[in-house]
Amino acid sequence: MTKSVYGTRFLTIAIISALFINVLAQANVYDKFRTRERTNKGYLSEEEEIKLAAEVHKEVTKQAKLNQDPTLNNYINSMGQALARRSERPNLPWRFFVVDDKSVNAFATLGGYVYVHTGLISTTTSEAQLASVVGHEIGHVVGRHGLENVKKAQKMQFGVLGAAILGAIFGGEKGAQAGADLGGLIAGGYLMKHGRDAEREADFLGLYNIERAGYNTGGMIDMFQMLASLSPNQMGSILSSHPPPAERASNTRREIDERLRGTDSKGINSSNEFQRIKGSVPAAAAPRKVRPRS
Repeated sequence: MTKSVYGTRFLTIAIISALFINVLAQANVYDKFRTRERTNKGYLSEEEEIKLAAEVHKEVTKQAKLNQDPTLNNYINSMGQALARRSERPNLPWRFFVVDDKSVNAFATLGGYVYVHTGLISTTTSEAQLASVVGHEIGHVVGRHGLENVKKAQKMQFGVLGAAILGAIFGGEKGAQAGADLGGLIAGGYLMKHGRDAEREADFLGLYNIERAGYNTGGMIDMFQMLASLSPNQMGSILSSHPPPAERASNTRREIDERLRGTDSKGINSSNEFQRIKGSVPAAAAPRKVRPRS
């Protein structure tokens, strides 16, 4: 085989490789989530999930201080229920709680339990921003990400973690120890920490969640830009494991441009009620000024 033939082959392979790399670079990161089947198959049943979620909530209340202001709680619950009704799990017994904590954070466990920090409420500047975070947390429950963590716990260390889970669900002799074991899981953030692809899926689900609920989807981009301005001590430990805010903003921008064009220039952005609620919450440390989205 002549050198010219070798050269031609090498050039062809190089061109094909370059085209392939270019296609990969242009792929929408959300494409992998569009047709994913989201069911409890392979996990706990939905009934078991709800039972476990109630037991997890008992342990959360021992480690976190829940805010008791009825006006604030009614506002967050009303927002959460409106978003949850438009999710892929509208029939779960959704519950939304406010946690007295100045870190800019929110988290969901499983079975429809979602928790929003007062620091997040005080730091957001629009209702659409806040709704985008609540929609994201709903996305974790819809995506069964908490259940995936439970499944991993059972596989990795069935003795302690498995006993805690089974005890919490079924009670009996294992029930007494279950609370302490679940408490350890929660304290370590095990049930609420997810891989970066799970976070991206929750962003994807959350974006469509807020769009269906009538919110301005640009609020999610604004939220990511705000998160990029925060210092590490302002963010909760759970948020620190997420993909970089700049990447999340770029993913969301692309999805809006390709499939939700115009939804970032209409819909609910803020409200007088949001401003009243925000004014009633002690301020968290102020983030640096965020540049308006382009």
